[in-house]
Amino acid sequence: MNKMTVAVLGGGNGAHALAVDLTNRGYSVNLYEMPRFKQNMKKVFETKTITSIGVIQGTFEMNMVTDDIEEAIKDVKYIVILTPAFAHTDYARLLKGKVTADQVIVTIPGAFASLKIKNIIGDDPCPVLVDANNLMYDVRLVEQGKVNILELDKIELGFLPTAAEAELMPELNDMFDICGTFHDVLECGLALVNPALHSGACILNAGPIEYVNNDFYLYEHGLTPSAIKVSVSLDRERKAVAKVFGYEVNPFHCFPNIRHIEERGEEYEWQDLYRAAHGDIGLTPIQGPNDIFSRYLTEDAPCGLVPWSNIAKAVGISTPTIDSIVNLYSVFHEIDWWEEGVTLDDLGFTGLTRDQIKKYCETGEK
Repeated sequence: MNKMTVAVLGGGNGAHALAVDLTNRGYSVNLYEMPRFKQNMKKVFETKTITSIGVIQGTFEMNMVTDDIEEAIKDVKYIVILTPAFAHTDYARLLKGKVTADQVIVTIPGAFASLKIKNIIGDDPCPVLVDANNLMYDVRLVEQGKVNILELDKIELGFLPTAAEAELMPELNDMFDICGTFHDVLECGLALVNPALHSGACILNAGPIEYVNNDFYLYEHGLTPSAIKVSVSLDRERKAVAKVFGYEVNPFHCFPNIRHIEERGEEYEWQDLYRAAHGDIGLTPIQGPNDIFSRYLTEDAPCGLVPWSNIAKAVGISTPTIDSIVNLYSVFHEIDWWEEGVTLDDLGFTGLTRDQIKKYCETGEK
């Protein structure tokens, strides 16, 4: 039985994997890429197919591959944005005025995307917005039109408004492997995995990352004891922010032993995370980054660490480790990430109290 058509927006590793996965599940996929990046997936535009190796194998034909956004989303209920977080604002502006209230925008990973999209769309008809806490694939593009999906993970979702969850979950459970839901999109954004896990390894391995001839693997080489300790500090600061809003977040859900420790009501130590991260079959084969301008840094800083810190300041929480990483990245990149990163205004939180922020994240109303 043929299932519905889903629009997948994006042309990178994750979008290719999602297009393959959904097609494999029986969905029809409209794959969209912005015109200025079309050349990067020329083969997919020409053949309308993507070949996959790894845990999903085969060649999969898309319903449509297009650089026309209106064509991509026409008569489609679900629009899935799967791009680096720094592209979310561009996509929100692209979709403004073109989407309808009966459509659903799912952003993977979310990184507060629903709040940014809501803030940009404003009083226009606004779809239901859904954020995922993480990408559900460990994946790399092998070449144009060919993707290697190393591992499939489960995701958790947050909804804006939260009342939409009950109606949409049966369909979303069929589209994705979902292991749970968050109270709202704010909790989802505070439960991102990458900014806490990557930043310690990136900040302490800037030299190896920049060294041109070094065959560097972040998860295998970069997650040293010292780097893991930084990641644990970032994690605990972010948890303190979440606790103010009544959330108990565990970003390292991808590591079962960490989840089990916290389910017992205990706090994991750096040694537990070190053991969990090393030898993970989906992570250790991933090569890179080999450039300090990699998204491992330039996505996690402005779209994860900066909003975490800004939200913390709004509710009176100190985040010295998070702030130190942002400050050092600003020096590395010669970019003021405090200026370029996600602000309270971007989230629609300016001037709101803790309780008003919670209400807005639950209802979309101020």
